[in-house]
Amino acid sequence: MKDYYGILGVPENASPEEIKKAFRELAKKYHPDAPGGDQEKFKEILEAYRVLSDPKLRKEYDAQRKWQTKTGFDFTAPGFDFTFDFFTNLEDYLKKFFFEDEFSEIFGKFFEEKKKRDYNVYLDLELTLEEYFHGTQKRVFYKREKICNQCEGTGSETKRKVICNNCQGRGKIKHTSSFLGSFLFEEFKTCPICRGEGYLPEKPCKLCQGKGFVYEEVDYNVKIPPKANSSKLVFKNLGHEGKGIKGDLVIKLKVKSNSPQIEIINDRDLLLNYRLNILDALLNNYLEINFFDAKIKVSLPFEENEPIKIKGLGLFGGDLYLKINYYFPKLRKEHKDLIKKIRDEIKGN
Repeated sequence: MKDYYGILGVPENASPEEIKKAFRELAKKYHPDAPGGDQEKFKEILEAYRVLSDPKLRKEYDAQRKWQTKTGFDFTAPGFDFTFDFFTNLEDYLKKFFFEDEFSEIFGKFFEEKKKRDYNVYLDLELTLEEYFHGTQKRVFYKREKICNQCEGTGSETKRKVICNNCQGRGKIKHTSSFLGSFLFEEFKTCPICRGEGYLPEKPCKLCQGKGFVYEEVDYNVKIPPKANSSKLVFKNLGHEGKGIKGDLVIKLKVKSNSPQIEIINDRDLLLNYRLNILDALLNNYLEINFFDAKIKVSLPFEENEPIKIKGLGLFGGDLYLKINYYFPKLRKEHKDLIKKIRDEIKGN
């Protein structure tokens, strides 16, 4: 007979809270996807907890341990309605003992999260640097689902619906799956016929073929403000339509550099490579650069290999990094002679 108390590491008089705490810690430790996880050990932990967390099963198990029954503990014995190899709704069962973030981390690989329908429309829109800094307008074209006026979104010419025969109106169908290759359990998945609604059109609408919506071609003029703070623009109620629901049009801005002097880093920061005549650097105390609608003033001389950070002049709240690259102009002989003369005078001083 297996020692369930030993498996969970709790005494025989452990309280339900102590048993639950031990199960939580061991399940996280020995989960097969965790570092050092052990699939067989994990199965034992589930089995032990299932018995010791149920007052009726625990009482029977303790009685058999006391009388040292040789046949072992039998889940299928008369009087028990539970067979460990057939976990009904294992996902819901395990969720009782873990916080949401813990459950996703430990069991996320085996159970898919049930997500609500997203009615938003997502588009990418490319901009040049000039368009980003000065603002612009762009036309976008897309398709969206719009409620069918003929059937008022019911999908039925009679505007009535009947119960789906596939799921009997529940919106879900029973599906048997395996967990860790051993435990079989039943879970409920969205009915593919009625798409979870539980009902079907009594007489499919000819205009929308029973879907309840038609596709609408949209031509929209997007106004993009200068120096947008976010790369995501949201236009309310321009997405798909559902019953009492209107999604949004969500536009992701992607800025591309059309200048050989400007590099985009991490979609937010800019690197400006500025070429400066070494003579200008020698003859001036500072450098002024026009950067779109901003003026940058930098003291000279300037370290060539150390870019200076100018906060907030990047994209979407990012920064601008100015890197000066000095170059030497081509000199005629008389220019060189003059520079030598100046050099000698400086050395003399």
